[in-house]
Amino acid sequence: MKIAIIGGGITGLSALHEIEKQRAESGRQVEVNLYEKGAALGGKISTLHRDGFTIERGPDSFITRKPEMLSLVEELGLSDRLVKNHTGQAYIASNGEFHPIPEGSVMGIPTRAVPFLRSPLLTKKGKMRAAADLWLPAKKEKDTDESLGLFFRRRFGDELVDRLLEPLLSGLYAGELNELSLEATFPQFRQMGVKHRSLIQASRSMAKKRQQSTGTGQKTGLFRTVKGGLSVIVDEMEKAASKGTIHREKQLQEIIPGEEKGYTLYFADGTKTEADEVILTVPHQAVADVLPSLSVGAEMKSLPGASVATVAIAFPALSLREPVNGTGFLIPKGEGDNGVLKAVTLVHHKWPHLVPDGNVLLRCFVGRPGNDAIVRDPDETVIAQTLNELRKFLDIQGEPLFADVTRWKSAMPKYTVGHQSRVDTWESALADEYPGVHIAGTFYRGVGLPDCVRQGRDVASHVLSHSTSSF
Repeated sequence: MKIAIIGGGITGLSALHEIEKQRAESGRQVEVNLYEKGAALGGKISTLHRDGFTIERGPDSFITRKPEMLSLVEELGLSDRLVKNHTGQAYIASNGEFHPIPEGSVMGIPTRAVPFLRSPLLTKKGKMRAAADLWLPAKKEKDTDESLGLFFRRRFGDELVDRLLEPLLSGLYAGELNELSLEATFPQFRQMGVKHRSLIQASRSMAKKRQQSTGTGQKTGLFRTVKGGLSVIVDEMEKAASKGTIHREKQLQEIIPGEEKGYTLYFADGTKTEADEVILTVPHQAVADVLPSLSVGAEMKSLPGASVATVAIAFPALSLREPVNGTGFLIPKGEGDNGVLKAVTLVHHKWPHLVPDGNVLLRCFVGRPGNDAIVRDPDETVIAQTLNELRKFLDIQGEPLFADVTRWKSAMPKYTVGHQSRVDTWESALADEYPGVHIAGTFYRGVGLPDCVRQGRDVASHVLSHSTSSF
């Protein structure tokens, strides 16, 4: 059997890794090849080394609460290179000041009364409305999908949502909180509400369980990276792959079904290949492009991804007079004269091993839903506007050592209401119209690195388990 994997990001590489691992364990006769349209592997994983700085242009780490990425690192023999994030206080910028996210918050939901009541982030009225979650009568939650915003506003009112939950949660998923799907992003919140009635009580219980699992009352870093940056993992996955299985600069143009079975894949360079099974780890718009007869193709094309840019700016340490000693700060919508800056990571605090002594590194996230035109501007414009907005929040003296802009144009998935149902429909259409063609990756069932590794492994296992008659 011949398997073709399209896309050399972490999902595609994980699918390749899993197929080769199962092939070695079972002795199955499988030929597998991975095709990447660009010159580099890794997808959104991209690490830049410059002047002693290590700069992540995409994700900077992975969460350990989901085990798939950690397991992959162990399989690759990189466990001794793991680095834990430095824990510290994160802040919300509000009314020209930095306010700590109340201690004990779980995704912005308060679990401890005193830090929450003392926080100036909410008015007295807003605190009373949020605390009403403790006494509101039990209510059967909707069985249909709804937005995160509507779900949380029903529980806590507007203030807690706008000033805490929105900057925290919309940073994880590209999109407006009032449009993001509860079912596709945080389905556990609905389940927590049903079991405990109060989300505050449920979050408090969750926090206690996590504390007990660590065996300590102290904070522990939930995130990991590896020395040298996340691209080290990509490099090791390429080394682990069989020689000749990875093909760069192979832009897929179309997939044509064979007369009896299988498919012919046509590439932009004029080459073609045959495959019995095809795993597409590309955005849904690209799936529609290479399968022009797919019945759900028009819907796929009508749902573009979100755009965002990251701007890494390095300074000598003496250039920055920091009002806070934390890992970063979030900027709620409407703060800072409706600018484009939505979050800043103080990399020298969160990941000090990435920054040479005597320097600081700010990683800025720019571009908001409905206000992302800056992503398409020239580097000079992006850097100038980012610096201008930064100086409204931080006391910065002088000019930066350097700045690096990374754009993700329409490259961030939007998990809007109904997302899970849409993906189910897409997969059903593929099974009926293009049997043996599968989709997986960040645009479908999870955006984090562990989610992508899981999807890659799952689709690989599915392809192998449902094709045993071909061996």
